[in-house]
Amino acid sequence: MSEKYNHSHFSHQDKSTFNLELHTKSLLSDTSVVHTPASFANMLDTLEMMPYRNINLSVYEVRKSLEIAKSLDVEDLIIRTQLIHADIMGRQGKIAEGGRKIRKINKWALDHNHHYLLARSHRLLAAFYRRIGDNESALENAVIAFKYLPEDTSLPIRADHLMTLALTLDEVGAYEDSVHRFQEVLEIATATNDFQISMFVLNNMAYTQYERENIPETLELIAQMRELSVKYKVPLEAQQLDTIAVIEIQAGRPEEAEKTLQPMLHEPVGTRKLGELATLPECLLTLAKAQRLQGKLEESEKTLREAAHISEEHGLARLSVKVRLERSEWYAASNRYQEAYEEHRLFFKENETLRSTQRETRARILQIVYDAEEAKRDSEYFKEMALRDPLTGLHNRRFMDVHMNKLLERCILLEQPLTVAMIDLDFFKLINDTLSHEVGDIVLVHVAKILSLTIPSTAAVARIGGEEFVAVFPETDLKQGRVYANMLCEAIRSADWSPITGNLPVTASIGISTITDQAQSSAELLALADHHLYEAKKAGRNQVICGEDVLRNIE
Repeated sequence: MSEKYNHSHFSHQDKSTFNLELHTKSLLSDTSVVHTPASFANMLDTLEMMPYRNINLSVYEVRKSLEIAKSLDVEDLIIRTQLIHADIMGRQGKIAEGGRKIRKINKWALDHNHHYLLARSHRLLAAFYRRIGDNESALENAVIAFKYLPEDTSLPIRADHLMTLALTLDEVGAYEDSVHRFQEVLEIATATNDFQISMFVLNNMAYTQYERENIPETLELIAQMRELSVKYKVPLEAQQLDTIAVIEIQAGRPEEAEKTLQPMLHEPVGTRKLGELATLPECLLTLAKAQRLQGKLEESEKTLREAAHISEEHGLARLSVKVRLERSEWYAASNRYQEAYEEHRLFFKENETLRSTQRETRARILQIVYDAEEAKRDSEYFKEMALRDPLTGLHNRRFMDVHMNKLLERCILLEQPLTVAMIDLDFFKLINDTLSHEVGDIVLVHVAKILSLTIPSTAAVARIGGEEFVAVFPETDLKQGRVYANMLCEAIRSADWSPITGNLPVTASIGISTITDQAQSSAELLALADHHLYEAKKAGRNQVICGEDVLRNIE
């Protein structure tokens, strides 16, 4: 089941209109411009909107803006830029760190009676509380934010605050008030000819009516979404398609839901928008349900396995629990009632564990936000689980060492092949040096998503350091391993990186090895794959080397 689009991805734009093209371009590309306090303040009007429009570009823009603000030495402009930075931090998952910064700025605004920054900081506090699941505190801050918003605020900023208010009202059950606010945002979006915000509003309103099981209203709203997509000639995005699909399932039209999701699911990973990769597991879960309801049990099982695989690879605990519930429904549809019962029992157990963990997480984050000294003592809390890479969510070297040893023992015992691929991004230092380490981190996160979505469900992938990854393919010989490695290479190469790296390409070199008489341990396998990776680099990069002599022998 799809969830409402998280409003933590919504911010602001410039004073005259919501211009989609504006937010695919850098505000600071012209280095010859000399900024004055007035011109910089005008630029911040646009930059406040950018994290919603283009989170990848906004990371670079805000870093440069912080430098400009400090050079101008105007305190409220520095504070305002820092607040945008805090917004980005929250969107990147640094929830407590961003929340602490927002709270500090909120106190500064209160001490200086700065109404605009009071409005903005309370609005971002509302987003902070939504992220940790405290809907009542989110609503309280959304109301205060709207109260402090100056009368002469631009329409885009006003729409942003109205949207926050609408979402928080909706989440505490004040549906009629929520719809009223959503309608106000829709009127502004229509008046400013803004497709993106119009679609955002319709998507959320449709999901609200879906939760209330108001089928006629939901069908009318998704029809408007489709009409808007045709009018502006902009394809529906993954999250919008998923919302439409769950509504079609609710309306008893699973075959239409399956058709709705085809544009997202049948495109090669490399051709999808990078921002849509995170939504793919949710779409897969919806598709599995649509297939099950049509009696396509074999197809549904395959789709469900893929959703489970992605959830496991990225440590998506919430989605893993939802997969467990859908699997119990699948067993029941297959007349395997004992297995359905066991899956349902495990679902309830894991769901309760997840809820308990979320409560503990919320309490700890609040403790850190409101106690800086505690934050220092508990900085370890922000590291991911010991077996996961904190940046990408993939498994790390520690996990892979244990995993490979177990696979090797099994493969040697059963005389099965095992292939390993070492993957290294080409010229990654150039990206860090030219664009910033923040942009480099974004590239690594998206590469991790591409790898985990491209490898087969039986394989595992880990980030083992820097820009280096390793993938392990059990029951796979060198010939098939080369096919998989080429798929990975192509998926990375063909992705549209321009919103993140501009003209700089992102490619990878890959070296692979398999169990042979010369490589019988994990260290030997990795060393041989690393040697072939070095050969791929020497041969010109952006390619796969697997030891052609060995490959010819097995062919």
